[in-house]
Amino acid sequence: MECAVVVATVGGPWLADQLTALAAQEMPPTEVIVVNNGAPGAIDETAAAFRGLLPQLTVREDNTRRGAAYARNVGAGAAAAPGILFVDDDDVISTNYVAEMGLALDRADLVSARIRLDMLNPPRLTRGWEGLHESGPMDYFDFLPWTFGGALGCRREVFERTGGFDPDLLTTEDVDFCWRAQLDHGVAFAYVPEATVNYRLRAEPGAAFRQSLAWGEGQAGLYRRYRDRGLRAPSQLRAAARWARSAQLLLSARNRIDLAVAARHAGSRVGRLRGSVRYRCLFL
Repeated sequence: MECAVVVATVGGPWLADQLTALAAQEMPPTEVIVVNNGAPGAIDETAAAFRGLLPQLTVREDNTRRGAAYARNVGAGAAAAPGILFVDDDDVISTNYVAEMGLALDRADLVSARIRLDMLNPPRLTRGWEGLHESGPMDYFDFLPWTFGGALGCRREVFERTGGFDPDLLTTEDVDFCWRAQLDHGVAFAYVPEATVNYRLRAEPGAAFRQSLAWGEGQAGLYRRYRDRGLRAPSQLRAAARWARSAQLLLSARNRIDLAVAARHAGSRVGRLRGSVRYRCLFL
């Protein structure tokens, strides 16, 4: 299946790495749509440098609403290909990515790539993420499978039928999209281990904490949204073990990488607590 690739960005420092990977694809995408959701002109210089390497590249600027969900919807709405692949601006896809994901979309409505952490991250930073996406889509919530928005592909009709990503969600919009597609539309979800996303973790403690804080709060919102459809909150024992693990990581940290790992764990815990208050539910 021919595919368009949608890249949501605010002009981050690694966009050129992802565009380089797109230019090196064994089977080039029919369209590459980069949606600048940040300051006007933030990616003009980077995009101009790739005009020769990616003649199918177009840039859309739209910060009417902020967030990856809104930006991805803008990009998908501008795409004409029957398949849509969403990638993030701070990751790097394998050279066979478009070919393998497009082939998978000939058979399935919704597809998830494999995620690798060893290419872009020092080994100590990946603690707690071992085995991520190695044998299938994420099952972190012990509910329905899902995948990160940067490793997701779908058929155009599926995107349109589900209404796209929910722009009210600033995080976990990818989880919500995958679950709505399965619950409301009976979409078949396939795993594509041949297609790889090299995923970049936050290596600075402050950035890691802020990202996980937002994720944790969003997870509580997901629970509020899906608890009547089968999503269960972690047991008190499991929640306590996670808090203890966060404390252990913080106390044993010896360098900035250790602190980033501890901050990632702590941010998730604090975020879930804050989300439980915000959404008036208990999801720790």
